[in-house]
Amino acid sequence: MGLDELATESNENVDQIRRVVEWLKAKKLVDVELKARTLVFLGKEGRDAAANGLPEARLARFLSTQTGQLPLPMVNVQLGMDATAFNAAVGRAKQEGWIRVERSGEGLIASSPTLLPTQPAEELLKKLSAGPTDKKSLSSEELAILATLSRRPGYLTEKEEKTAEVRLLELPPGINLDSSEEVVLTASLLEKAAQGSIRLSKLDVSSASPVLPMGREHPMATFLRHVRETLLGMGFEEVDGPLVQSSFWTFDALFTPQDHPAREMQDTFYLEDVRSKVGNPALVKKVKRVHEDGWNIGSKGWGYRWSLAEAERSVMRTHTTAITIRYLAENSRESAKVFSLGKVFRNESANSTHLMEFNQIEGIVVERNASLRLLKGYLSTFLKGLGFEKVAFQPSFFPYTEPSMEPAVYSEKLGKWLELGGSGLFRPEVTVPVGVKNPVMAWGFGLERIAMLYFDAADIRDFYANRLSWLREVPQCP
Repeated sequence: MGLDELATESNENVDQIRRVVEWLKAKKLVDVELKARTLVFLGKEGRDAAANGLPEARLARFLSTQTGQLPLPMVNVQLGMDATAFNAAVGRAKQEGWIRVERSGEGLIASSPTLLPTQPAEELLKKLSAGPTDKKSLSSEELAILATLSRRPGYLTEKEEKTAEVRLLELPPGINLDSSEEVVLTASLLEKAAQGSIRLSKLDVSSASPVLPMGREHPMATFLRHVRETLLGMGFEEVDGPLVQSSFWTFDALFTPQDHPAREMQDTFYLEDVRSKVGNPALVKKVKRVHEDGWNIGSKGWGYRWSLAEAERSVMRTHTTAITIRYLAENSRESAKVFSLGKVFRNESANSTHLMEFNQIEGIVVERNASLRLLKGYLSTFLKGLGFEKVAFQPSFFPYTEPSMEPAVYSEKLGKWLELGGSGLFRPEVTVPVGVKNPVMAWGFGLERIAMLYFDAADIRDFYANRLSWLREVPQCP
């Protein structure tokens, strides 16, 4: 019998029943079996999508009922979405091929060629809207859809529910279950206890209860989740890849020369005697030509003899751009908005502002009309979503972007501007060999330094020192 059933039968609250069960368990009079299940709940956005349809599906269905092409601002007025949700809906609908977006003299215009049927994701949301759903009751197809929907902020929450089944092993002395009498502590029972025929436990009502610290999410996990949700809300798609990469994807595909200082052992962790596949021969040939003489794209290259053996060396990835450039090579598109978030490794001495292993966020946007102005808009929206109201940019230089700029945020507490990392437009030497025709806006920076501002930490090593006193004091919502 469960604790809730026991509470109902005995007309006591669950907390009282739990204490009684723990006491009986200690006396080996009952056996307690713990069972766990994961319940799925719809969040505010998920309930809205269950009632009205997914935003991208609503957009496609609306356009399919219209004749001709409509300006995007007019479409949003009809749908009544906020700007962030509408931009995300446009991006997802374009990726699914449900709508076409073109630029005209009036701005961006959109159309949908066919009527969109109800999507499996919408059917699952309607199913979940009936109430909390046990995850085990979902099919493999529904679980795959659930994993995709869970990356959308406000759609789903999961809660692990544990229940305790109580089974009686031995009847306590002096208790007769066959009797219809209600068993209460009476003078007769106290007299029997004094005679030794039954035993009563001692209860000290003045003793203090122990203070048990509550479990909580690690500060960096909180911050990384916030970063991920901010980008997903902007319509970006997350991509990932292995921690070990070939030097080809980490450096060569990004037009970093093979004699660059960043490729030396004192800056990079290489795997000894481990070789990696570098890509298809046609792509390798193009990258080789770009390095040696600029190939046919109007570049002079670096003017040295490129080595395949050097490109095959395996390295612990020094940046997540290795993931996104490979994504571009394998998924050549006219437009894309993707980001990668994960661990990177640098051969540096650990101190208050540097780590050998840290998290990096890197994003790219492929767009025909890409520009620094548009990139500044993306970065300003992203950084303001993390709580930084003052954002600035200054010209800079980076090996594989041109033009380049460095974003900075203003710390009110420190009273100064703090530089974050690099950004710019990929050079043609990077994009042309992998088959990308439209310009690519890219940016990336380490996240622990931003987290130091986010959580007001003085030492970057505090995040991984596992000092419980510090972890318990850090506010979850700074």
